[in-house]
Amino acid sequence: MSNPISIASDWYIKLNEADCSDEDRAAFEAWKDASSLNLNAWNRILQVSKPFDGLEPVVSKEVLLQRKTFSISRRHLLKNLGIVAVATGTGLIAYQQKPWQIILADYTTHKGEIKTVNLPDETVLVLNSDTAIDQQFDDKSRTIQLIKGEVLVETGHGKGASTPFRVQTKYGIITALGTRFSVRQHSDYVSVNVYKDAVSINTFANGDFKQKLYENQTTIFNDQILPEIKPLNSGTDLWTKGILSVVDMPLNAFLIDLDRYYTGYLRCDPAIADVLISGSFPLNDINAIFTSLQNTHPIRAHAITKYWVTFKPV
Repeated sequence: MSNPISIASDWYIKLNEADCSDEDRAAFEAWKDASSLNLNAWNRILQVSKPFDGLEPVVSKEVLLQRKTFSISRRHLLKNLGIVAVATGTGLIAYQQKPWQIILADYTTHKGEIKTVNLPDETVLVLNSDTAIDQQFDDKSRTIQLIKGEVLVETGHGKGASTPFRVQTKYGIITALGTRFSVRQHSDYVSVNVYKDAVSINTFANGDFKQKLYENQTTIFNDQILPEIKPLNSGTDLWTKGILSVVDMPLNAFLIDLDRYYTGYLRCDPAIADVLISGSFPLNDINAIFTSLQNTHPIRAHAITKYWVTFKPV
């Protein structure tokens, strides 16, 4: 599953949003109390936010967290915040890392939300659940920075389309050569799927290693693993239609994927972690997925709370 710091920063954002519900707060408390690692991660997030608690209202944390109610641009907001003039290292780091980078992202989705974004050049982006991206378009390039999550790109041919379209990730840059493709930022690697035409992958490590990836191919890479081309399973892009499609995926890996859409925490007993799951599952009804798993496999879902479900052997 995601590391505690990542989850804690997501909770920080959610708890400060206007639509945060009592159920969300209860889920947060259940997560925080589940382990000392979670509590420590939450305390670290609070420490990072402290430098902003005493700021004037115009640059306060509340302004950041309610940024959608303002018409000013992200860069203008950053200028008002005086980031360059921040005296303490802690303050500067806070804006370079989560949660501030996510709060200030151009486009975001909540957990369980899938969103389509149409760009001025007629490019279509589909943001998967729990995703944040920035965009930077100029005369030389069209660049999307994938801060977290997953995005599917169908490049457009409108104004400015003659400049390269790139997706920048933590471990490298993917340049479109066509095309329809998706990029996902995992906790410690990036995965790329190509559905049409091709992309070029330029990794930051290993001397800027370059690799082309073609239609119906997939790969993963990070600062240690070079891209290795593999065939792409059919249906991997069905999440854009609200369907999670898998073939012979171990239960533990399946729950990790499903957990991206579930408000709460999914776990499984190690004894059934390798049970293979296949099928197409509707992401708008997680409880129906639980029922389907129990009807087709010798496993049972045990709900500790509404927000914590553990699968165990029958």
